[in-house]
Amino acid sequence: MVKRAGGESLAVAVYEQVRSAILNSGELLPGQRLKPADLSGRYGVSLSVVREALGMLAAKGLVRIDRNRGFHVTPLTEETLADLTEARLINEGAAVRLSVQRGDVSWESEVLAAHHRLASQPLFLPGDPPPRNEEWAQAHIDFHHALIKACGNPILLDICARLTDTAELYRAWSAAGTRQVHRDVAAEHRGLLEAALARDADLAVARFEAHVTRTGQVLASSGLLAADGEPASGAAS
Repeated sequence: MVKRAGGESLAVAVYEQVRSAILNSGELLPGQRLKPADLSGRYGVSLSVVREALGMLAAKGLVRIDRNRGFHVTPLTEETLADLTEARLINEGAAVRLSVQRGDVSWESEVLAAHHRLASQPLFLPGDPPPRNEEWAQAHIDFHHALIKACGNPILLDICARLTDTAELYRAWSAAGTRQVHRDVAAEHRGLLEAALARDADLAVARFEAHVTRTGQVLASSGLLAADGEPASGAAS
């Protein structure tokens, strides 16, 4: 039975459990069907609570609701990955450049502190298979936000924030794929930090582009991407 923390509602508690099963443990695969009755029994809550939680997950882009097919974990698709990668390179790349050019000493301190928090967290927690560390995931988001925070353009920052939300499922499964390809994500982040603190905008953008592109490459080799929006062959039905 799901347990509530503090004053949170049952729907929020179920939302957090299912979200973690999608993003951290990998228990729920991209494209996998979600049966409300099964989730109701698993978490010991009513169907209405489950449906409310699934609606919240859909609002975050983690669950897809179809009138005829029901609920599914949002599939990872080649087309969406390509679009996300392009959008991040254009918008976040511009924000990185502006931030490196415009940031002051306080910005440097924020970037350094954000990187320190990120570097202090392991990417995975103990387990078989090891789940993604939620604290690392949040520190990762915070570091990338700190890098672009000094760009001086609130509209651009808002676009980047929405891209961060949209890309969450892709980032999570790229992290899982990192174990197979022996990707040194920590070194990539150190490189970004060093370029930013050196105020080398060209190098910072180049390293950011390589970082984002590598994420796409890891996912492309994972076998989890679907060409047409349907679950990939590795996803359970």
